[in-house]
Amino acid sequence: MHTRRWSAQITSASSWSRSTDSYMNDDSTKRTDAGNKPPRRFYGWTIIAVVSCVSFAGGVETNPILGVFQEPITSEFGWTRAMFTLPMALGTFAGGLAAVFMGPVMDRHGGRWVMTVAVIVLGALFIAMGMMHSLWQYFILQFLGRTLVASTFFLIVGVIIPKWFIAKRGRAIGIASLGQRLGHAAYPVIIGGVMVFSGWRVALIVLGISVWVIALLPSALFLRRRPEDIGQYPDGRIPDLRSIEVPGSPLELIEEVSFSRKQALRTPAFYFLLGALATQSFVATGINFHWYSYLTGNGVSTTATVASMAIAPLMGMPATIITGFIVEKVPPQFVLASAYLLTATSVVILLFANSAPVAILFGVMYGTAAGIQITNNQVIWADFFGRNSIGAIRGLISPIQMFTNALGPLAAALWFDITGGYVGIFGIGIALLVGASALAASARKPVLNSSPASAETD
Repeated sequence: MHTRRWSAQITSASSWSRSTDSYMNDDSTKRTDAGNKPPRRFYGWTIIAVVSCVSFAGGVETNPILGVFQEPITSEFGWTRAMFTLPMALGTFAGGLAAVFMGPVMDRHGGRWVMTVAVIVLGALFIAMGMMHSLWQYFILQFLGRTLVASTFFLIVGVIIPKWFIAKRGRAIGIASLGQRLGHAAYPVIIGGVMVFSGWRVALIVLGISVWVIALLPSALFLRRRPEDIGQYPDGRIPDLRSIEVPGSPLELIEEVSFSRKQALRTPAFYFLLGALATQSFVATGINFHWYSYLTGNGVSTTATVASMAIAPLMGMPATIITGFIVEKVPPQFVLASAYLLTATSVVILLFANSAPVAILFGVMYGTAAGIQITNNQVIWADFFGRNSIGAIRGLISPIQMFTNALGPLAAALWFDITGGYVGIFGIGIALLVGASALAASARKPVLNSSPASAETD
């Protein structure tokens, strides 16, 4: 495992003591305060399953899925692509601003009721979109939906999972991120099938109902804030009873060093990572949203285009999990830089995608790179800055990330409306991805010169 910083943090008199070696020693997991009874199942694995379900459902309001609706809706109403994209762009940025406040809320209170309400509202918004008849209705509904997703669903993996896992954080995030990958693979196929028989309105309603079916009960019943709230420790570790000498005496708990939001802002790494993530987000969201329109406009059949969109997340699934194990041993900034270069290479292939084989090849490479990025983007912030204020820190970067996330699809739509094609904007994206790779590689894990117990608060 690559170097992780640990420091001692004094806890209450009922806390246990363990050394760094005992924390990493699997034998310690076999002991409990009741003697030699096996410990109860670590609830963190349940959290992974719940987060994965919620991420799957939240995929309905992501660019690859929304892009499938662009052609039928704009054709029926006579809207330009920029008009179709604008409320998503504005909603994404508004969600980024809202995340500044939602991140700390998730730190303090967890995501249970936040996500339960978000799931209910998101499902209702999609059902309402299936019944819209004018631009103003679409604008309001899409704006609200995108704001909601950007301020809640986009945070859940990177805020909740790091609180439950430290040593196994990479693999945990990799597994939890599978939900979004599965959603990106399944939803285009579902939408395509429904639209063949019933049209885009029924497809939107089906998506809204699917959000409720997949994510409502898991969010309401099973989400918890952190392991300490239910008497457990990160990664399911059990304190070593051999260290206890006097019952009831103050003991130590080994804890990951965590930066406050203010402390994170003082580090160069924060700005290198933010610049890399914001740049990549601009390019990727533009491609994701216009993927369907670009390939079909290039003469690729609808079937091959949907196959390209479906195979990308399927290729991303193993990449997501494998990357989780890799970043436990390799500095994540270098893995992230490599993923950006792989993405740039795939976009070069996209420029020449005018047949099914090339479209599929693009989907394979782009999906693999995206899978690597999804895990890395969640791991690296918690790995660099710790888990205690991760929601506040992720909320702080969200406005800038969501601004470029919103700008990507809109810029590509405007480029198309003005020039009649996407080649120029995708070419600019290749150069930007190379720059993002350089920024990511330049980031270095910061050092906090104070213990968690003395760290300032936000």
